[in-house]
Amino acid sequence: MKITFIGVGDMGSHMVPHLAKAGYDVVVWDKVATKMTALAGDHVRAANSLEDAVTASKIVITSVMSADVPALHIGTPEHPGIVHYLQPGSSLLVTSTLDPRKITAIQAVMPANTTLLDVPMIGGVKYAREANLVLIAAGDKQAVDAVLPVLKTFGTVKYVGEQGNGAKLKLITNVAIMAAEAGIRETLDLADAYGIDYATTLDLLQMGPLKPVVIRALDESNPRPLKDSVADEVELDNATKDFVDLPIASAAMRRLQKAVDSVAGEAQFIDITNKKTALPDASKK
Repeated sequence: MKITFIGVGDMGSHMVPHLAKAGYDVVVWDKVATKMTALAGDHVRAANSLEDAVTASKIVITSVMSADVPALHIGTPEHPGIVHYLQPGSSLLVTSTLDPRKITAIQAVMPANTTLLDVPMIGGVKYAREANLVLIAAGDKQAVDAVLPVLKTFGTVKYVGEQGNGAKLKLITNVAIMAAEAGIRETLDLADAYGIDYATTLDLLQMGPLKPVVIRALDESNPRPLKDSVADEVELDNATKDFVDLPIASAAMRRLQKAVDSVAGEAQFIDITNKKTALPDASKK
């Protein structure tokens, strides 16, 4: 059975090997050619173009940053998107963290006799590598059931009902997740203000109910550019600001952006636990 996987960055590059191991023939495509060639091998072929990738199979999975979703899926007059190349009977599975309105926009241009499923994921690179992701599957139940064996190669699948619910529930869970991420950084901001060392603070946090949160933040085997967390917060803010007030989420977005801006080069997720992302005055102490 053939599967197309589009977007083989931090997450996709760790998901594709599970498909190959399960015996699927995978065609991969990414705008960065070296990412494709790094994966090519037994059961994995690098596509020559987006059209080549989409027309290669009737199950198309995408994993890209939210800002790239409209152009990639819907396209422009100069550059057709995925929907332009879908074959009759195809299922398009979108795993990105998205404003639900983007799912609606893709659905509006889906060809006849094709199916769109929104299947965002909970978990980072480590979870993708270990096939321990949680996939929030939404859309036609029969269509989800048809691709369930494929989705289960990545982890646990939770069906949540009608199309769009996957995107909504990913944003809902992100409110808590991002608050926890920014909360660690702000906790250490107060430690700075009091002159308390980070190691003592983080050790104490691990003695209470926040232990899993701190362990995740300190886990170097689960890399993630911190700007990706900010991008998810921006997507959440844009999706919800017109109908609900989420002051904690807004504050988390601002604090994480400060953390990104404070690091020379690219800030990593683990940097929220060290002095690299301290407030300017504190970092000089």
